[in-house]
Amino acid sequence: MQGWKKAAVIVCTALCAVAAVGLTVVAFAVDLATADQVGSLVGASAGLAGFLVSLWALLRSPATAVEASAGGVAAGGSIGRIVTGDNNRLTPSPPAQLPSVSPAPSTGPVSAAGSGSTAAAGNIGEIITGDGNIA
Repeated sequence: MQGWKKAAVIVCTALCAVAAVGLTVVAFAVDLATADQVGSLVGASAGLAGFLVSLWALLRSPATAVEASAGGVAAGGSIGRIVTGDNNRLTPSPPAQLPSVSPAPSTGPVSAAGSGSTAAAGNIGEIITGDGNIA
C-alpha cells in the first residue's frame, strides 16, 4: 500500500474511533434527545463525506470502453498472444515477453472490428492472423 493511502486509512480509523467514543460519552453524559441530535448530525456528515469520496473516486478513475465485433479481438489492457484465422498450426513456443515498463493504458475507447483485427489499450506481444500460418 502506498504511503499516503496507508496514512489515510489510519486517519479514517482514528476519526471513526474518536466519533464512536464521543457519541458514547454524549449518550451517557446528556439526555437522549441531545444524543439523538448529535448522532443525526454525525451520521449525516459521515454520509456526505462518503458520498464525496465515492464521487471523487468515480470521476478520477479512467474508463476504457472495449468493443470487438465481426471476429476482431480487443482488450482493455495488454495482450500476450493472439491467433486468428483458419488452419493455423502452432508450434510450442514460450509466450511473448512484454516490456517490463509499459506506458499507462489508454483511457479512450478500444475497438476492433473485422476478421483478424486487433486492438489493445496496452502492449501486444504477438499477433498471428490469416489462414494456414505455421508459427
